[in-house]
Parts: sequence; C-alpha cells; structure tokens
Amino acid sequence: MRQHGTLTWEDRMKVILGTSKALAYLHEAIEPKVVHRDIKSSNILINDDFNAKVSDFGLAKLLDSGESHITNRVMGTFGIVGFSWDENPTFPCLVDRESHSRKCNSGQLNEKSDIYSFGVLLLEAVSGRDPVDYSRPANEVNLVEWLKMMVGTRRAEEVVDPSLETKPATRALKRALLVALRCVDPDANKRPKMSQVVRMLEADEHPFREDQRNRKSRTASMEIESLKEPTDVESKARESHGIVTKTTHE
Repeated sequence: MRQHGTLTWEDRMKVILGTSKALAYLHEAIEPKVVHRDIKSSNILINDDFNAKVSDFGLAKLLDSGESHITNRVMGTFGIVGFSWDENPTFPCLVDRESHSRKCNSGQLNEKSDIYSFGVLLLEAVSGRDPVDYSRPANEVNLVEWLKMMVGTRRAEEVVDPSLETKPATRALKRALLVALRCVDPDANKRPKMSQVVRMLEADEHPFREDQRNRKSRTASMEIESLKEPTDVESKARESHGIVTKTTHE
C-alpha cells in the first residue's frame, strides 16, 4: 500500500473501506469462514484506482461458524496482531525489545484478531506511522497506545499524518478514530464485526455504541467519549468485496 507514495485522505479511506469489505466477506459471507491472521499494510494491494485487494494468505485459517482456534504460537506481525487471550487480554505477550522474542499464554484465535489488525491498519492510514517504532520517544513507540493517549487528552487532530497536503475534516477524522478504537479494544468481545465496520465507514452506522450491559468495564471509554458526537445519516448501497489469493512479496 505504501508503494504508491503519499496518498490523499480520500484515497486512504477508499483503501481502508475496500479492505473492510474484503474482511467482511472472508469472515461472514463464506463457510467455512477465513481468518487471515496477518492483516497489515504490505499485504494490501491497490491498483491505480485505489481499489484494495487483500493478499498473502500464508497464515490464513479456515474456521467453521462459531469456532475458535486454540494456539500457543504467535502468528502474524509484531505490533499488529490482536488475540483473545484467556488470562491477560491487555498484555498477552512479554516482548524482548531487542530480539522481539515473545513469551505468551495460550490464546483463542478467531476473526476478532483480524479486526484488531484492521484497527491498527486504520491507525496507520490516519497517522502515517508504523505500528511499532522504537526510534520514537518511549510513550510513542506503540501506535495504539500513543493514539489512545492523544485522543484521551483531546489532541486527536495532532495524530494526522503531517505529510498530508489536505487534512481531513474533523468529522471524518473522528469517525475514522472511533472505528479504529472499537476495533483495537483489548476485550475481543467488544470489537465490532467487519460488516459493522463497513457500515460505520460508509456512514450507515455511528461508530459509538453505548452498551449498557458492559458499562462497568468499558475499555478506552475515555477515548471514545472524547470523540463521540451525534450523527444522522442515510443508508448507502451494500458492500462489494475484493480478494486475491496469491502471496505477493515486496
């Protein structure tokens, strides 16, 4: 995705929307469903019209409806993968900063891990930053944690990629950040389905949803509250999808 140079905000959101439709198809439109397990910018191919195609299914897993895959191995790319871990959902792995070696608990892998990775991809598109960047100050190394901090302190507009010549409208930025925050929720059960993500990105559904049943344990509620605003939008056309199955290497 980055081989096309600096994309405009509109082009980035077109790629993001196309990717969300592809994942919605993999997760919800076919049986058995497909969990990709390595959603990242280098695995999203785009053509001259910025239509997105999800590539590299080397780590993909077929799962029957309602099934999860139990794993004690971390698959995917460091800083991007999100797992539903049994014991500690916030910090599933102990990571050595130099070698990137990890000691992890056994975890439950399902489509929610792809949704987390998609949230990170969306944050990359907004900020122009890598998911993990050790060249930055300590509190900015992890993209997700840095963005939560910025949004929580009402500095959301400062996270926009400085290389963008035309900045996004405040409403468009807030929508993208709200969707991303819901996707990277440490509680996998609170992450939206990809079909929901598509509707939110297409403005059919507002990204903020108050869940009365989970009021006592709302993760990142401060960040979401700082972005929340009312919206009244009309429904749009149903989604299409784009998939490529061949592995592509840079």
